[in-house]
Amino acid sequence: MRRQASPIDPAVEAVLQTLRLGAEVDAAGLARRWAAVDPAGLAALVEYEGCVLWLYQRLQELHILGAAPTEFVEWLSARAHRLMAYNLVVDAQRDQLVRLLNEFRVPHVLLKGAARRLMADVHAYGSARTTTDVDVLVPHEFAGPTWARLQSAGFVSTPGPGFTCEGHFHLPPLRNGGGVAVELHTSTSTFVPAPVAWERMRGSARVAQCQGGPTQVPSATELLWHGITHAPLPHAGAFRIRYFQDAAVNWAARAEIDWDQISTRLASLELPDPILARRWLGTAWNLVQPDRSTRPIGTASALHLGRALTWRLTVFRRFGEARSDAAPQVWGPRLVSRGRRLLIDEATRAELGLPLIPQPRTAFAPRAGRRLAAAAAGVCYRGWCTLRRAQTPMEE
Repeated sequence: MRRQASPIDPAVEAVLQTLRLGAEVDAAGLARRWAAVDPAGLAALVEYEGCVLWLYQRLQELHILGAAPTEFVEWLSARAHRLMAYNLVVDAQRDQLVRLLNEFRVPHVLLKGAARRLMADVHAYGSARTTTDVDVLVPHEFAGPTWARLQSAGFVSTPGPGFTCEGHFHLPPLRNGGGVAVELHTSTSTFVPAPVAWERMRGSARVAQCQGGPTQVPSATELLWHGITHAPLPHAGAFRIRYFQDAAVNWAARAEIDWDQISTRLASLELPDPILARRWLGTAWNLVQPDRSTRPIGTASALHLGRALTWRLTVFRRFGEARSDAAPQVWGPRLVSRGRRLLIDEATRAELGLPLIPQPRTAFAPRAGRRLAAAAAGVCYRGWCTLRRAQTPMEE
């Protein structure tokens, strides 16, 4: 029986097979696959997906880092070491904050990367993520006084342009000259009252130890739920590997997750789009063990991650920088950068069956132009899918 071969780019296949957790890996076969990949645009893709540290650590663990193209390995190694160095700076800020909170006798639970990096013994690759600041949850009644006391201890309030506490579930960021912001959270979401958030986190938290003394980190259930709510759904950018990583490492660690609790929350009003959240979870599950017939919860259909990443790689190859080992400024203000983002976002939205990118509140002409550009990006993606299927050979 003849069937169509996979239309996934070999470089994308190599990345996904390397990142995938919880399954047997043919290291020799994967090394051969890496040796044959075209490195053009690959650095940009890995940078965009936010999986530099995860990929670097996996390649090292499998002893196949040297099998990849030299220019890509040089870029990946240099970029990974810069990120690891910065993570150490963030760790030092976390330790200082924990020491002060302990001195103030303020109960607290670390959040996000600050917590995951302390749980590397439980969640492998949980620390293989970029961490930019230190987030900590405190009881609502402690937040204001603690924020003021931290300023007495050398921190300064440095909110971004236009920042206001209204509608936020954390106080304005604090810095103390080290370049790493500290955010005191009163909740984990705008949809969760502060007392409920604290009861959830503190009630199931586990004790951890850092250089600043004893602290607490969330349970596996709360880490997973925070990962779901932290992904910027319904924005297409939520379907990037950097967000899936938080869920994937939880599952791969076979941590005790209360799936009944997760299912209950998915059916609540805590998420802007519960069905899309289930599709997000289903996509993250593919980074663990894609051959399993059952999933932890009844998820909706997942995004075809291989096809999505192949399109993104194509965009970076067609509209990349002059040097093959240089990652483009994906988030820059330049016209080409904005075009790349539009092509990637609209392709993801098309795969998920979402409407065109929401229109910004501007004058009619810019708004209409933005909508036309988004529609054109969607047409480009659908045309690419049709052409790629037509060019993909059939195999037995």
